[in-house]
Amino acid sequence: MIRVSNAPVCAMEFTSFRKKESVSDDDLLFAVLKFERQLTQIEGIVYHTLVRNYDNEYANVLFATSMEAIKSLTAVIGDTQETQDFFAMVEPNSVQVEYHDILKPSFIVPAYFGCIENGKFALKEAIQGASLLLASDAVEEQYLNHFDNTKEHFISTRGENLYAEIVLGQTLGNTKEICYGYFGHEACLSLLGLIDESSMHLGFWYVVA
Repeated sequence: MIRVSNAPVCAMEFTSFRKKESVSDDDLLFAVLKFERQLTQIEGIVYHTLVRNYDNEYANVLFATSMEAIKSLTAVIGDTQETQDFFAMVEPNSVQVEYHDILKPSFIVPAYFGCIENGKFALKEAIQGASLLLASDAVEEQYLNHFDNTKEHFISTRGENLYAEIVLGQTLGNTKEICYGYFGHEACLSLLGLIDESSMHLGFWYVVA
């Protein structure tokens, strides 16, 4: 985990992967730490962390002041020894890259979080984007902000009618418990009512580096 600055961010990359079976967890962690120290060279990169889920998948999470900054990584550090050592530990066919445009103005990555909830979905009607943001604000004000565990929350877009609700929580357990409470809260049910249920994919990830 590295914070380069406290600048507001508008872009996030969430790239999940599996390590090769021959690679130990510790070897991967140490390689990622060497990789992320290079990020100070890239203008616009604000924050990086490595997270993991219960399926033994990892994910690189980057926050930046622009999507262009994130997409410049390959050109700037793609050929370094640190990057190549890290990539050599990754199972290539397992890599899934997500680019998120953060729809919350002047979003600042919190000082600390230990868990990321990444809930991906499409809307029942693509024209309901404005309604989604209003519903998200209501969920935050009337539900999520009542818990000390909630460090930040935002909606992002990943393409045409492709969205994600991201919650940055203090602990994995509390973040999951609060999420499951959506089904008992009016504001949360209003948000869920906009979503195409067949498109939903909910993931919980905890910080490891």
